[in-house]
Amino acid sequence: MSGIRLYSFREGDRSEYLANYLLSGLGLVTVVPRQEDIGFDFYCQLADQEKGNLTFGYPFIVQVKSDGIDEISYGSSKMSEWKREHIEWLFRLELPFLIGIVNKKQMQIDIYNCSTLRFLFVENPNPSVIEFKPRIPQATSDIGKPHREALQNWTDTDKGDGHKYTIDIGNPLVSITNDDIYNHQVLAHKKHILRNVVVMEQNNILYRKLTLPHFHWALNIDTDKGFIAAWYYGTTNNPAVLTNHYRTLGPGLISLAINLRANGQEELLKQLIPILRELPKDIIPQGIIDKNPDFFDSGNETQ
Repeated sequence: MSGIRLYSFREGDRSEYLANYLLSGLGLVTVVPRQEDIGFDFYCQLADQEKGNLTFGYPFIVQVKSDGIDEISYGSSKMSEWKREHIEWLFRLELPFLIGIVNKKQMQIDIYNCSTLRFLFVENPNPSVIEFKPRIPQATSDIGKPHREALQNWTDTDKGDGHKYTIDIGNPLVSITNDDIYNHQVLAHKKHILRNVVVMEQNNILYRKLTLPHFHWALNIDTDKGFIAAWYYGTTNNPAVLTNHYRTLGPGLISLAINLRANGQEELLKQLIPILRELPKDIIPQGIIDKNPDFFDSGNETQ
């Protein structure tokens, strides 16, 4: 209907306007058009310096919310409203995902990281509801695994595993204000913190592409000062998973072997060869086998 608009929608838009301005103080900000909004509001890159000729890098995406929010949920606790797409897009992200909470009165955006989502990727890959919970007010305790809670009367096994996972995303990594934008020293330090978390998440994305049950997460966050990272190493008794590891890591192991030989490090190469012989043969180019038969065939060992 023309002439009117819901107050809550209008306030949400105002939060996005302010977030756009504050995030632009960090570097490049590209707004996702409302028609194309599938779960994040801004695509960002950090400026490498604060003045002169600017260059940019460390891309990430940001979902913005207004202050006063207690949690950010994906999925639905009502089976009739549940859609797999609400969850799947989080699992398909290939850029670091951050959440920004805007306080319009204080002209401030608090930026949170979501690295603890990766526990679900490894341990609980079929959730029905994901709930990110920022620490408001802040706390000093370590950030642990997501809390798992069964949904009541959830009988449709095709709609996730019937559980809600509450993910502690800790304190804000940084808080950005209008004053920060004009204080080059302060801004440089806060961008350094964001770069560190972007690099951590880029590595996590790579580990996941390699099908490795390994990642780092922000264990403890001291806002505007930095964070302590912890690491997770999962194990499996599934032979198919181990075979997949060989497939994804195989090209790197072959490259390492070739370079060890090129640099005359035959003793190290001898330790690597038993692993090379476990690689699925269909991932090894025939030309590599022809040039280095002793890598893959015990009958061609160099004496």
